[in-house]
Amino acid sequence: MNTQTGLVSIVIVNYNGAELLRPCLRSVFAQRYRPIEVIVVDNGSTDGSVEMVKKEFAEARVIALNRNAGFAGGNNIGVQEATGELVVLLNNDTTVDENWLAPLLALMAKPNVAIAASKVLTDGVLSDFYAMNGTINYLGYNIMRVFDDLSMIFYAGGTSLMFRREEIGEPFLSDYFLYHEDVYLSWRVRLKGKDVRMAQGSVVYHRGSHTTQRQPSSLISFYQVRNRLLNLLLFYERRTLLKLLPLLIADMVATLIRAAMSRSMSVRGAMQAYAWLVTHPGWLRRKRTKEQAARTIEDNRILSLMSADVFDGVRSPRIAGVINRLARVYARLMRLPFHV
Repeated sequence: MNTQTGLVSIVIVNYNGAELLRPCLRSVFAQRYRPIEVIVVDNGSTDGSVEMVKKEFAEARVIALNRNAGFAGGNNIGVQEATGELVVLLNNDTTVDENWLAPLLALMAKPNVAIAASKVLTDGVLSDFYAMNGTINYLGYNIMRVFDDLSMIFYAGGTSLMFRREEIGEPFLSDYFLYHEDVYLSWRVRLKGKDVRMAQGSVVYHRGSHTTQRQPSSLISFYQVRNRLLNLLLFYERRTLLKLLPLLIADMVATLIRAAMSRSMSVRGAMQAYAWLVTHPGWLRRKRTKEQAARTIEDNRILSLMSADVFDGVRSPRIAGVINRLARVYARLMRLPFHV
């Protein structure tokens, strides 16, 4: 497939989200930047989404699947069909500022930037959370308010991000289906020494979790737990995994306890995630070998962008501060870099 220079392909995955997709597409087509190519990948919706797009947004290309390929699989299909030099992945439960694309394009023009993310304003999230950008900790959990530099991020959230199609290729592993696939993409890019940045001027308004909240809690817990751990197992060097082993064991116990005490998390789903990891050693070995073969930098450079904290200090009780201090002591003893 030939790449069209200057054309931006915008891929939007939809699953029974017609009421969300309509305002999303209206805002996308109100963009000042041209030319754009809008591709809607529909994951077998039964709510009339496909018919609505064809009737009201004739400029959009619709790829109507007869199955739910998930966020990861749906985006992969959309990227395969894209013809633009640059591709944007955008959630269907968003609306975008009319100048949304230009800051992303400007950021992508900078040396070594492989992925540019938008500033995403999510319903119900307090403005304090946007005063600094966050990262992830060694276990793959989000830690808020870490970077003073508002262009700095560890990973680009899948809500709205841009990359070069020829450089990235297929962005996700379809096996992820949903959750943590955006961390996978950014970590894979960082392993090659490339940079991931945020464009503060590219503003996206996000309603958040309107598609995933319809899924059973056991399925959500399965993908949340498994995919977070998959990222660690695929991308860390062996020596890093060995140093983190005590934390990984403690996290497994804590996850099961938290699931047992939570209404939104499923013990069954978490147990199925751990069982999957144990019963798929061949899959893990093949994927890990491929990712590690592409590595150009050591873990220490990547770890320096992470947090050693176990808990997000912004919204955790006082005891979390004590545990976080102990975690930093452990990191120093193990000579694991972290962002201070």
